[in-house]
Amino acid sequence: MNILIVTAMFPPIRTGTSFYSKNIAQTLYNQGHKIVVATVENTDGVIEQFPFDVLRLKALHINARNYFKHLRFSSVFCSNYRRLLYATKENQIDKILLVNHYLDIAFPAIYVARKLNIPLYISVGTQMQSLNPVKNAVLKILDRIVCGHLIFPFCKNIISWDTEIERYIRNVQRKKIAQKSVIIPFGVNGDISQFDNYNHDYSKSDLIIGVGAIIDQRDYLFQLKVFKELLEDFPTLKLKIVGHMYIKSPLILAKQLGIQDKVEFTGELSHEQVILEMKKSIIHWMMLSGKYVGLGTATIEAMLLGVPSVSNVPENLLGKSVLRDGSDYIFVDGQNVANAKNKISEILSNERLRTMIGQSGKLFVKKNLDWDNVCTEMINLFEKE
Repeated sequence: MNILIVTAMFPPIRTGTSFYSKNIAQTLYNQGHKIVVATVENTDGVIEQFPFDVLRLKALHINARNYFKHLRFSSVFCSNYRRLLYATKENQIDKILLVNHYLDIAFPAIYVARKLNIPLYISVGTQMQSLNPVKNAVLKILDRIVCGHLIFPFCKNIISWDTEIERYIRNVQRKKIAQKSVIIPFGVNGDISQFDNYNHDYSKSDLIIGVGAIIDQRDYLFQLKVFKELLEDFPTLKLKIVGHMYIKSPLILAKQLGIQDKVEFTGELSHEQVILEMKKSIIHWMMLSGKYVGLGTATIEAMLLGVPSVSNVPENLLGKSVLRDGSDYIFVDGQNVANAKNKISEILSNERLRTMIGQSGKLFVKKNLDWDNVCTEMINLFEKE
């Protein structure tokens, strides 16, 4: 099958969506499909070489680092529509996969799909939400109007990464749009075999790590409050938060709680550095603070390393593949500080329990979030007419 993957997020950008786009392209290519990736120009890092064609479209970069670091507009250039149309014809594309729905690269993808009568599928891994009620209402209206009328009507299926994405689509979009949703989970970044020879050391570490850009929906405020309580029983404990800081509220709260010397904000690190930090940690703790939550690329990688992972995702997040609280991961609701402290304290003080949860989580990821399985599900969907 000849597949065009259209995505605004692709290396050298380092985000969960970028990793998703890269891995699905690489795996589909490895499975024998012809792959062409269309993305936007980006000079923020070293451009990787891939065995498939990567078309980099002209883009206008808006410097909004405190809001959206990677914001680039591509639909305003007429040449992008022509280049994408030509590449699609030249490569005899059968299917078009658009990764995420809310950036303007969707419009060139829709144009080509309509022009050449090629089925368009939209993979959705991000909800448009805010903790600010007014802003959240505005985002919901914009999503319903713009995406609900200008983007989703032109796709054959909406590929929701998990049940929370699907719940968001059902709550925001019209019933006719929501009925297009199917759940196909995402996989771990890179080749799963890269972690096969690593055995996590559960006997020593005083480091809790959280990985993910610091935004309104991932503000780490709950973690900081619980961490302060944990320090009463585990005074040598340290918390390291890895990710670009878009908001200052966690930095301010750490100072207010008097724990700034125990908390390190590293900023964005390379993927290799992130993995090294995970290997030093006793638990990985990442959770979203909005109405809709998600597991995230970093949590999956931590689980694959065998690091016990704390999150507020529901056990049925991945649909038919059910996570088990206290076995595959540790569930905390993000509301009850005392309950979270008790559950995490038990993990910190019990090496045998850490080992069991870490190894069970690793097996869960290897069984359910392997990219070969994900891409096989994707191809099965594409082959349905």
